Amino acid sequence: MKNLNERKKILFLSGIDFKEKSIQVIRKTPEYYASSGWNVDYIVARDNVAGGTYSYEKEINPEGVNVSRFYWPLVKVRQMPNRYLKLIFSKIASLIVILSLALQGYRKIKSSNYDVVYGYELHGVLALMLIKPFLKNEKIVTRFQGTFVNEMLENKQWLRLLFNADLILALKVKSDLTIMTDDGTEGDKALKKIRGIENLGNIKFWTNGVNVIEHNNWPDISKDKIKIVSISRLVGWKRVDRCIKVIEQLVANGFTNFEYEIIGGGELKEKLEQMVKSLSLEPYVKFSGALPHGEALNRLKKSQIFFSMYDSSNVGNPLLEAIRANKVIVTLDNGDTGSWIKHQINGLIYNPNDVFFDKAAIDIQTLVFDNVLRKNMLDELYIVEKERLNTWDERLSKEENLVRTL
Repeated sequence: MKNLNERKKILFLSGIDFKEKSIQVIRKTPEYYASSGWNVDYIVARDNVAGGTYSYEKEINPEGVNVSRFYWPLVKVRQMPNRYLKLIFSKIASLIVILSLALQGYRKIKSSNYDVVYGYELHGVLALMLIKPFLKNEKIVTRFQGTFVNEMLENKQWLRLLFNADLILALKVKSDLTIMTDDGTEGDKALKKIRGIENLGNIKFWTNGVNVIEHNNWPDISKDKIKIVSISRLVGWKRVDRCIKVIEQLVANGFTNFEYEIIGGGELKEKLEQMVKSLSLEPYVKFSGALPHGEALNRLKKSQIFFSMYDSSNVGNPLLEAIRANKVIVTLDNGDTGSWIKHQINGLIYNPNDVFFDKAAIDIQTLVFDNVLRKNMLDELYIVEKERLNTWDERLSKEENLVRTL
């Protein structure tokens, strides 16, 4: 029998490495387990493909976490200009990562006794599925950061679903606990459709944590510029081009007492810079690149308006942080975003299928000059913050306590 005072042991399997300048939950999760007294082993694959999300991220070994890191294969062929060959080789590399995670995970469980094995996202979950027959008494946790599968099902995107068959398989994997992030992509609906109501199992649908951010006072616009900010990777579906089109309309309307700061790096940075130049918006738009998370939050805190205009749900951590910081939020009504932001009640939200740039620019100008309307809206946003947001400690404490009792 295990000594009751012995530290519990957990093994993580993940194909997604830790980040400093992007999503924080990847790193915060094992750190929290370690700080709560667990022995934490973490096997992770890092993708160093040129221009990828880790090209501007340093390697991180979280405090108290025993990290075993290896690297995604086929780097050169995954950089080929041909889009379809790139996709095919990326899928092959993904399969190799899953098999490597499974092999290394198998070696770990054969040489050590764990209380919990935790599959993080697609690669970790499928690797866990492969070693499941060799587990003894270990409890199984599967964890997803959200998923676009419900969007694919709703829109009958059969080819996209076929290409994401591995993700669908991962969502079907049975576990003692499944944690799906409530990021607005309606992952709970995806699980219900894929698993069926009778096979859902133990599921928790939780929003990520957001630590407290001080609310700054609105500036005197007769003396200071309004600061607008967006924080995202500069990739296609994040649609920063839409934000720039709103800026173009603000300038066309004669409102120029502002600066728009684009925080983030990615493959579209040069293209977006060229767009700004072609529209003669360089005096109003600043590209800051990818910043450490703390610095990005500091820029957000000093801003007044936050833009997020993704193709899919906008309820990522940047929008939640903007709620926490009590900013005027300008966003789009897709996914579950409309459950957080109500138009002209606690923010500005538009139909992504409409040509909304003119309307958004007029609404922004109205809020800038109407102190009462703006205050009422930000007061309503503060109610959402208090009622719906947890700190990271609160969010991860719920998880760790539940996993400990499995």
